[in-house]
Amino acid sequence: MTYNRRTVLKGGLAASATLAAPTILRAASAVELTILSGSPDKHVISRGGVAPFMDKLKEMVGDAVSYNYYPGGQLAPLKQLLSAVQSGVGDAAPIPVGYSSDKMPLNGITMLPGLGESAHQIIAAYAKVMQDPVFMNEYKEAGMVPIWNMAFPPYQYVATDEAVKTLEGFEGKVVRSAGGSTNLAIQLLGASPTEVAAGDIYVAMERGTVNATISSYLSIDGYGVAELCKAASRNGSFGNFSNIFCVSERKWDTIPGDIQDAMMEAGKWTEAHVADVMDGEGAELAKKYEEMGIEIYDFPPEELKKINETLVGVQTDWVDRLKSRGVKAQEALDLYTSTLADTPA
Repeated sequence: MTYNRRTVLKGGLAASATLAAPTILRAASAVELTILSGSPDKHVISRGGVAPFMDKLKEMVGDAVSYNYYPGGQLAPLKQLLSAVQSGVGDAAPIPVGYSSDKMPLNGITMLPGLGESAHQIIAAYAKVMQDPVFMNEYKEAGMVPIWNMAFPPYQYVATDEAVKTLEGFEGKVVRSAGGSTNLAIQLLGASPTEVAAGDIYVAMERGTVNATISSYLSIDGYGVAELCKAASRNGSFGNFSNIFCVSERKWDTIPGDIQDAMMEAGKWTEAHVADVMDGEGAELAKKYEEMGIEIYDFPPEELKKINETLVGVQTDWVDRLKSRGVKAQEALDLYTSTLADTPA
């Protein structure tokens, strides 16, 4: 069956209404999927997204689908997942859009700061806008069919020295950054960004090379740096990181329509599931950190407003840079922000 946008939209929009209904498939429909993941089995991307999706689809279609699963970057590391699926190394993978901004710049919109209050809100809003041609065309051009998306809860300010509760409090701080738009966000807040690889965060914070990092609680826990920290914000929105589980269009064209529908349905279920995992584990970690003696705090409403108004500069810069490339960035931003406003946090 040839992939077209109508097929994807129908599957994605109808999924939430059909999750409770049994899916009937032709007994002869047999599909083998080679699925890649750049993350190990215990990472939330794999255990919270990819593995549950495979289990859910298997539950729905039984022996109509089988898997060859290669997690942990066995066949392709995170930064090469898109090209690996495009070249046929695998049929599907959770594509980290932050590493594919050259080919899908608009679909990195979820990573901008000041947008979204929870994983639930970000995942649900993006699931809606992804189906609009302004976003879907990038997938089509890349030869990808998006099935489901996952996003971390908004990144927070996590410090080794003290809580920063005002916009002015960021002045003079040295903050670890992963690069890109995060650098500009930190600069606009009045702090100085220092790019540090994820694996070196602990050493940088331990040595005092940086005063803080911009990250999710899940990442902080994964890298073991919580023991070095004294304070962490809870209601900030300093950026994000998203992954979009995609099947190559080449493979999609070989999959019978009923199984395509089941994949979209399982994808919708996965979005709700992984949002629960992300936000739930984030809340549990906040309690854990408080028990460790870390101050978990909220920015006062008036200060949060000033911070988010300042971070609009990152969004403006993003729009200007992409407009210079002939990309409909303002249209994409307007659509996403309006959709977020209509999506419960």
